[in-house]
Amino acid sequence: MILAGLSREIEENLNKGSWIRKLFDEGARLKKEFGDDQVFDFSLGNPIVEPPEAFKRALIEEAEKGHHGYIQNQGLPAAREKVAQFLASRFEAEFSAERVVMTVGAGGALNVALKSIVNPGEEVIILAPYFAEYKLYIENYGGKAVSCPLTSRFEIDIEAVRQSINPKTKGLILNTPHNPTGTVLSQKNIDDLGALLKEIEEKSGQTIYVLFDEPYSQLIYDEELANPFQSYHRVILASSFSKDLGIAGERLGYIGLDSKMPDAGFEFEMPKGGFFVFPKSPIEDEVAFCVHAAQKYKLLIVPSSGFGMKGHFRLSFSVPTEQIKNSRDIFISLYRDFA
Repeated sequence: MILAGLSREIEENLNKGSWIRKLFDEGARLKKEFGDDQVFDFSLGNPIVEPPEAFKRALIEEAEKGHHGYIQNQGLPAAREKVAQFLASRFEAEFSAERVVMTVGAGGALNVALKSIVNPGEEVIILAPYFAEYKLYIENYGGKAVSCPLTSRFEIDIEAVRQSINPKTKGLILNTPHNPTGTVLSQKNIDDLGALLKEIEEKSGQTIYVLFDEPYSQLIYDEELANPFQSYHRVILASSFSKDLGIAGERLGYIGLDSKMPDAGFEFEMPKGGFFVFPKSPIEDEVAFCVHAAQKYKLLIVPSSGFGMKGHFRLSFSVPTEQIKNSRDIFISLYRDFA
């Protein structure tokens, strides 16, 4: 049933639907009509084994403690610390709890990551064949999904990716082990992708993120998991414990960034007195930057050339707290104009 009055976009997406979900619903109908043993359903990647007994016991113990109130938006600090340790061990990289966010499954992780980096009209490359929901996730935030074919052996076609990149490209979703083909990408293949993205950044200054979607990474046969954190410095990991622990219904996912990921924000020395901050300008011409801030956002900041120095700007926080709060999104948009 489709309700009247829905937006055209939502109605179109519901009509298209995901074939996986449609087949799941059809399978449920057929099993009810003919019996479970008469329906041969290979459509949904749903773990059929029960979670480990240790997980079940821990879940029951926590539930009995009565921890059902609101927590930090990023997730429980203890959980984030455990995930950081887990990722550090797996990828031999530096992770901290501050760079981990707990999410509603890997799908939730991808949505949070995309919302954080994509502006309306920007593009994200998806490697075909791809998980059908990727396109919808990108479109949720006004982005455009750009399909780029894998090779005939379902590896990354580096030249095809090069041809797909343009000034609007903001990211690329990388999935290994790959859904739907089961391919495990090699370290060299991902290294070559990282080299391409570094080359583009060095030549044009363009920032392109790799969104590493890897919920199947602990289900590998006779292969080694490639490490994208060794290949590139702008990797956002999106994953979950749904598949390897058999807890898809718990929607236990997370985002992880390693220490090499550049901070998304203005660089400045923390003031130790007074009420001024003196950040670096994201472009060499700090006067042009401050003029842009004033003309586009009515944001008044002072170029450092007025103080005998290039490349910075000054802002005073001796203003009402409400003004500081209300300017947050403006500063984010201003930074993204030059990111």
